[in-house]
Amino acid sequence: MARENENLVKSHLILSEGRDAQEFLIYLLQSLTSENLLFDDFQVLNFGGNEQLNQYLNILPNRPGYEHVKSIAVIRDAEKDADCAIAAIKSAFSSNKFAVPAKPFNPAKTSVPATGFVIFPNCCENPENGTLEDLCLKILSKEDAQLILNTTDSTLENYKKQLKQLNKNRLHTYFSLTNEYVTLKIGEAANAKAFKFSGPEIDSLKSFLLQMHGDG
Repeated sequence: MARENENLVKSHLILSEGRDAQEFLIYLLQSLTSENLLFDDFQVLNFGGNEQLNQYLNILPNRPGYEHVKSIAVIRDAEKDADCAIAAIKSAFSSNKFAVPAKPFNPAKTSVPATGFVIFPNCCENPENGTLEDLCLKILSKEDAQLILNTTDSTLENYKKQLKQLNKNRLHTYFSLTNEYVTLKIGEAANAKAFKFSGPEIDSLKSFLLQMHGDG
Protein backbone atom coordinates (compact mmCIF):
# COMPACT_ATOMS: atom_id res chain seq x y z
CA MET A 1 0.00 0.00 0.00
CA ALA A 2 2.95 2.30 -0.60
CA ARG A 3 2.28 5.88 -1.60
CA GLU A 4 3.38 7.28 -4.90
CA ASN A 5 7.12 7.04 -5.33
CA GLU A 6 9.69 6.42 -8.03
CA ASN A 7 9.46 2.62 -7.96
CA LEU A 8 6.51 0.31 -8.34
CA VAL A 9 6.79 -1.91 -5.29
CA LYS A 10 3.57 -3.95 -5.42
CA SER A 11 2.22 -6.33 -8.04
CA HIS A 12 -1.30 -4.86 -8.12
CA LEU A 13 -1.70 -1.15 -8.89
CA ILE A 14 -4.61 1.19 -8.21
CA LEU A 15 -4.47 4.42 -10.21
CA SER A 16 -6.55 7.03 -8.42
CA GLU A 17 -7.78 10.47 -9.40
CA GLY A 18 -6.01 12.98 -7.18
CA ARG A 19 -4.38 13.02 -3.79
CA ASP A 20 -7.58 12.82 -1.74
CA ALA A 21 -8.68 9.62 -3.46
CA GLN A 22 -5.18 8.19 -3.18
CA GLU A 23 -5.03 8.77 0.57
CA PHE A 24 -8.60 7.55 1.08
CA LEU A 25 -7.79 4.29 -0.73
CA ILE A 26 -4.54 3.80 1.15
CA TYR A 27 -6.31 3.97 4.51
CA LEU A 28 -9.15 1.81 3.19
CA LEU A 29 -6.64 -0.85 2.20
CA GLN A 30 -4.94 -0.65 5.58
CA SER A 31 -8.28 -1.32 7.22
CA LEU A 32 -9.15 -4.17 4.86
CA THR A 33 -5.74 -5.82 5.30
CA SER A 34 -6.67 -6.60 8.89
CA GLU A 35 -9.33 -9.00 7.56
CA ASN A 36 -7.54 -10.21 4.40
CA LEU A 37 -3.81 -9.95 3.75
CA LEU A 38 -4.39 -9.91 -0.01
CA PHE A 39 -5.23 -6.22 0.23
CA ASP A 40 -1.62 -5.56 1.23
CA ASP A 41 -0.56 -6.49 -2.32
CA PHE A 42 -1.92 -3.21 -3.74
CA GLN A 43 -0.08 0.06 -4.31
CA VAL A 44 -2.13 3.24 -4.77
CA LEU A 45 -0.80 5.80 -7.24
CA ASN A 46 -2.13 9.25 -8.06
CA PHE A 47 -2.51 9.82 -11.81
CA GLY A 48 -3.59 13.44 -11.27
CA GLY A 49 -6.60 14.97 -12.98
CA ASN A 50 -8.83 12.92 -15.26
CA GLU A 51 -7.34 14.46 -18.38
CA GLN A 52 -3.92 13.15 -17.29
CA LEU A 53 -4.81 9.43 -17.18
CA ASN A 54 -3.86 8.85 -20.81
CA GLN A 55 -0.39 10.33 -20.32
CA TYR A 56 0.07 8.46 -17.03
CA LEU A 57 -0.71 5.10 -18.67
CA ASN A 58 1.67 5.97 -21.48
CA ILE A 59 4.68 6.32 -19.20
CA LEU A 60 3.70 3.71 -16.61
CA PRO A 61 5.45 0.78 -18.36
CA ASN A 62 8.74 2.69 -18.22
CA ARG A 63 8.77 2.97 -14.44
CA PRO A 64 11.10 0.75 -12.39
CA GLY A 65 9.31 -2.35 -11.12
CA TYR A 66 6.69 -2.47 -13.87
CA GLU A 67 7.85 -5.91 -14.98
CA HIS A 68 6.34 -7.34 -11.77
CA VAL A 69 2.91 -5.72 -12.19
CA LYS A 70 0.02 -8.17 -12.53
CA SER A 71 -2.97 -5.82 -12.57
CA ILE A 72 -3.88 -2.16 -13.06
CA ALA A 73 -7.14 -0.77 -11.66
CA VAL A 74 -8.36 2.75 -12.38
CA ILE A 75 -10.68 4.45 -9.89
CA ARG A 76 -12.08 7.94 -10.53
CA ASP A 77 -15.22 10.00 -9.98
CA ALA A 78 -18.22 9.68 -12.25
CA GLU A 79 -18.86 13.40 -11.75
CA LYS A 80 -22.07 14.42 -13.59
CA ASP A 81 -21.82 11.84 -16.39
CA ALA A 82 -20.84 8.25 -15.58
CA ASP A 83 -21.03 7.23 -19.25
CA CYS A 84 -18.54 9.93 -20.17
CA ALA A 85 -16.20 8.82 -17.38
CA ILE A 86 -16.38 5.22 -18.59
CA ALA A 87 -15.64 6.23 -22.16
CA ALA A 88 -12.62 8.28 -21.06
CA ILE A 89 -11.11 5.40 -19.07
CA LYS A 90 -11.64 2.89 -21.88
CA SER A 91 -10.12 5.30 -24.37
CA ALA A 92 -7.03 5.77 -22.18
CA PHE A 93 -6.52 2.01 -21.92
CA SER A 94 -7.02 1.53 -25.66
CA SER A 95 -4.74 4.41 -26.66
CA ASN A 96 -1.91 2.85 -24.67
CA LYS A 97 -2.47 -0.71 -25.93
CA PHE A 98 -3.76 -2.14 -22.66
CA ALA A 99 -6.62 -4.61 -22.58
CA VAL A 100 -9.89 -2.67 -22.44
CA PRO A 101 -12.50 -3.87 -19.91
CA ALA A 102 -15.98 -4.01 -21.43
CA LYS A 103 -17.55 -2.24 -18.47
CA PRO A 104 -16.96 -1.26 -14.83
CA PHE A 105 -16.42 -4.00 -12.26
CA ASN A 106 -15.47 -6.52 -14.98
CA PRO A 107 -11.67 -6.79 -15.28
CA ALA A 108 -10.04 -7.70 -18.58
CA LYS A 109 -7.72 -10.60 -17.84
CA THR A 110 -6.79 -11.62 -21.37
CA SER A 111 -3.28 -10.23 -20.99
CA VAL A 112 -0.76 -9.24 -18.35
CA PRO A 113 -1.25 -6.91 -16.64
CA ALA A 114 -4.97 -7.39 -16.18
CA THR A 115 -6.94 -4.15 -16.30
CA GLY A 116 -10.15 -2.95 -14.71
CA PHE A 117 -11.95 0.10 -13.46
CA VAL A 118 -14.73 1.28 -11.18
CA ILE A 119 -16.19 4.70 -10.58
CA PHE A 120 -17.01 6.58 -7.39
CA PRO A 121 -19.39 6.83 -5.66
CA ASN A 122 -20.78 3.25 -5.83
CA CYS A 123 -17.91 1.35 -7.52
CA CYS A 124 -20.15 -1.30 -9.04
CA GLU A 125 -21.26 -2.67 -12.41
CA ASN A 126 -23.99 -0.05 -12.73
CA PRO A 127 -22.32 3.25 -11.82
CA GLU A 128 -24.15 6.31 -10.57
CA ASN A 129 -23.21 9.92 -11.15
CA GLY A 130 -21.30 11.48 -8.28
CA THR A 131 -17.94 11.59 -6.55
CA LEU A 132 -15.89 10.17 -3.70
CA GLU A 133 -17.53 12.73 -1.42
CA ASP A 134 -20.92 11.10 -2.05
CA LEU A 135 -19.52 7.78 -0.88
CA CYS A 136 -17.89 9.39 2.16
CA LEU A 137 -21.22 10.92 3.21
CA LYS A 138 -22.72 7.42 3.30
CA ILE A 139 -20.00 5.87 5.48
CA LEU A 140 -19.52 8.46 8.24
CA SER A 141 -18.51 6.73 11.45
CA LYS A 142 -19.57 9.09 14.24
CA GLU A 143 -22.57 7.88 16.24
CA ASP A 144 -24.28 11.24 15.81
CA ALA A 145 -23.29 11.64 12.15
CA GLN A 146 -26.87 11.92 10.93
CA LEU A 147 -27.65 14.66 13.43
CA ILE A 148 -24.61 16.60 12.28
CA LEU A 149 -25.61 16.08 8.66
CA ASN A 150 -29.06 17.40 9.44
CA THR A 151 -27.46 20.55 10.83
CA THR A 152 -25.19 20.69 7.78
CA ASP A 153 -28.14 20.54 5.39
CA SER A 154 -30.00 23.17 7.35
CA THR A 155 -26.96 25.44 7.20
CA LEU A 156 -26.56 24.99 3.44
CA GLU A 157 -30.26 25.23 2.55
CA ASN A 158 -30.11 28.85 1.47
CA TYR A 159 -26.97 28.31 -0.60
CA LYS A 160 -27.89 25.21 -2.65
CA LYS A 161 -28.67 27.09 -5.86
CA GLN A 162 -25.29 28.78 -5.96
CA LEU A 163 -23.16 25.82 -4.85
CA LYS A 164 -21.81 23.94 -7.85
CA GLN A 165 -20.38 21.02 -5.85
CA LEU A 166 -22.93 20.47 -3.11
CA ASN A 167 -21.62 17.03 -2.16
CA LYS A 168 -18.20 18.51 -1.44
CA ASN A 169 -19.76 21.39 0.50
CA ARG A 170 -21.85 18.97 2.56
CA LEU A 171 -18.89 16.80 3.49
CA HIS A 172 -16.57 19.64 4.45
CA THR A 173 -19.31 21.47 6.33
CA TYR A 174 -19.87 18.23 8.24
CA PHE A 175 -16.15 18.12 9.05
CA SER A 176 -16.27 21.73 10.22
CA LEU A 177 -19.04 20.93 12.72
CA THR A 178 -16.88 18.36 14.51
CA ASN A 179 -13.89 18.72 16.79
CA GLU A 180 -12.13 15.69 15.31
CA TYR A 181 -12.22 16.49 11.59
CA VAL A 182 -12.64 20.27 11.33
CA THR A 183 -9.31 20.96 9.56
CA LEU A 184 -8.92 17.70 7.67
CA LYS A 185 -8.95 16.73 4.01
CA ILE A 186 -10.60 13.46 2.95
CA GLY A 187 -7.43 11.38 3.19
CA GLU A 188 -6.58 12.82 6.58
CA ALA A 189 -10.15 12.21 7.74
CA ALA A 190 -9.90 8.59 6.61
CA ASN A 191 -6.74 8.22 8.69
CA ALA A 192 -8.62 9.77 11.65
CA LYS A 193 -11.32 7.09 11.28
CA ALA A 194 -14.02 9.45 10.07
CA PHE A 195 -15.40 6.69 7.83
CA LYS A 196 -16.62 3.12 8.26
CA PHE A 197 -14.88 0.63 5.99
CA SER A 198 -16.96 -2.38 6.97
CA GLY A 199 -20.43 -1.50 5.67
CA PRO A 200 -22.31 -2.59 2.53
CA GLU A 201 -21.33 0.62 0.74
CA ILE A 202 -17.72 -0.67 0.60
CA ASP A 203 -18.53 -4.27 -0.37
CA SER A 204 -18.55 -3.68 -4.13
CA LEU A 205 -15.15 -1.98 -4.02
CA LYS A 206 -13.74 -4.83 -1.93
CA SER A 207 -15.13 -7.37 -4.36
CA PHE A 208 -13.69 -5.52 -7.34
CA LEU A 209 -10.21 -5.38 -5.81
CA LEU A 210 -10.29 -9.09 -5.05
CA GLN A 211 -11.22 -9.70 -8.69
CA MET A 212 -8.24 -7.63 -9.76
CA HIS A 213 -6.05 -9.64 -7.43
CA GLY A 214 -7.39 -12.88 -8.86
CA ASP A 215 -9.36 -14.02 -5.83
CA GLY A 216 -12.71 -12.41 -6.62
